[in-house]
Amino acid sequence: DDWVKHRSADRFFRNLGSITKSGIYKSLFKEVAATTTIASFIVAWNCIFGDYQDFEFVKHAGPLKDSIIPILSLPLTPFTLASPSLGLLLVFRTNTSYQRWDEARKNWGMNINHARDLV
Repeated sequence: DDWVKHRSADRFFRNLGSITKSGIYKSLFKEVAATTTIASFIVAWNCIFGDYQDFEFVKHAGPLKDSIIPILSLPLTPFTLASPSLGLLLVFRTNTSYQRWDEARKNWGMNINHARDLV
């Protein structure tokens, strides 16, 4: 019965409704909301005081482009220098996770085989 409920066509909407009850959602909501708010503010700021492109890729000047207020930006050098090491860290963590999962799968199979031997 649980498997039929799990594989039903409306499971997406049922899971979508239960997102706010998730422990991961509850623990990460503040950080994600703060990051989204700051990013939205920076985009709005740069659209007002700088240039922006519409959906047809036509470049427009912002309403206050010629004011003395600068646009907000970060240099790309720190991100460029940090990305290879972060990529390697992600790969190593993924490989370690897979090794742990594979070891657990082998142990579970061994337990089942020993249980069959007992019978």
